[in-house]
Amino acid sequence: MEIRFDSINVYMIEKSSGIFVGPNIQYGWRTQQKENVGLGKVIGEGNILTQNINVIHDEDMVDMPIKKEAAKESKKANGIGQGES
Repeated sequence: MEIRFDSINVYMIEKSSGIFVGPNIQYGWRTQQKENVGLGKVIGEGNILTQNINVIHDEDMVDMPIKKEAAKESKKANGIGQGES
């Protein structure tokens, strides 16, 4: 994917990315992610993958526990959502 704005060229958008032009403010950006990859990346043209067996053994019951209170504290520290209950 390519997005072009005059002299701004973006060749790849990754997770938690943004393009901001002009006066703007971004508050409270947060991301949590987990990824298990059994094969990895296949790069190039004409690749042939045959008879593969890929196994991911992940014993975690919960990979990323996220507490809502922690998110509220982060918003409060950034001055977001004041006056909300």
